[in-house]
Amino acid sequence: MSESGLPGPFNPPAPLSAFAPPSVTPPRSPMTFGQILDRVLQLMRANWRLFMGIGLAPAAGIIAYFGIIFAALWPVLKFVMRQQATQHQTVGFSAMAMGKLGAAYILGVALMIVIYALYEPAGVYAALQANAGKRVTLRAAWAVSWSRAGRYIWLAILRAVIVMLPILLFGALIAGSLGLSMARGPGGMDPSLMVLIFPLFMLLYLAWMVYTVLIMLRLVLAVPASVAEDLSAWQSLRRSNQLTNGAKGRIFLMGLLIYAIAYAAFLVAEVVIFFLGAMAALVAMLLHLAMAPWGYVGIGVGATVFACAYLVWIAAVASAYCALFAVVYQDQRLRLEGVAVAGAD
Repeated sequence: MSESGLPGPFNPPAPLSAFAPPSVTPPRSPMTFGQILDRVLQLMRANWRLFMGIGLAPAAGIIAYFGIIFAALWPVLKFVMRQQATQHQTVGFSAMAMGKLGAAYILGVALMIVIYALYEPAGVYAALQANAGKRVTLRAAWAVSWSRAGRYIWLAILRAVIVMLPILLFGALIAGSLGLSMARGPGGMDPSLMVLIFPLFMLLYLAWMVYTVLIMLRLVLAVPASVAEDLSAWQSLRRSNQLTNGAKGRIFLMGLLIYAIAYAAFLVAEVVIFFLGAMAALVAMLLHLAMAPWGYVGIGVGATVFACAYLVWIAAVASAYCALFAVVYQDQRLRLEGVAVAGAD
């Protein structure tokens, strides 16, 4: 264990036979910041069907997550809408409704962890092979993921626990304090307690965000290491902590740049979709089309188009990050160990 509490350095075994044998004499020098981003773009452009096909899994998982949350929240929303229609101001946030919402949130998060735990190895494997000059099929990529499904799910759980542990402990402390105050009966909760807790919560939340970024920068290469070197979950975390040495700043900036590009693309697509929707609504008004059923049909079509665009966007972003981590993993092996995968140029 290192002083930071993360796993210490790990000496990796030989790579899997699925990859080209490592060359002690590197065929190229380590890549620059711009070369890595250019390589990611090349991989995405040359293998977009494969990457997008694999990336639809986490995209569908996010849609399912929002569906679960909306289904749990719908009874409350319906109650609020009814109360507004009757000019009644009571909000139906019952203990049961809040309990269902909390259970839906936990179920959704668990679903996302499992889906992404199985997706990331498939996406990373495809990117590693593509970066080594090899072509793989969608089926072969998913076969790699399913062959070690338990390992990858456990790796995702370990990584999530490491990241979430501080906020979970703090949340338990806050919930315990509020619970003890409420247990005193009516009037037992001191109003000044909330005045103190809220600023403290925001401060610790910001600290947790900084902690999350720093820890994730240490752990982003765990899946590539596990896939390429056939490591266990804990060994993969140790290996990632070793391989990210001296590269955390570059990884952060490259990840941030990819997110900025993806966010800008999403805004453009959103503007186009809403503009076309507004034009369609204007044409419908000029033609004096009735709200029922044409208006509802238009809303349904617009929502479907937006959902499909959102699916494609998530798949593209997830694929870009898998390609980034695969390229950085192989580049870091070259930088730190003088080992390069033949055919990666």
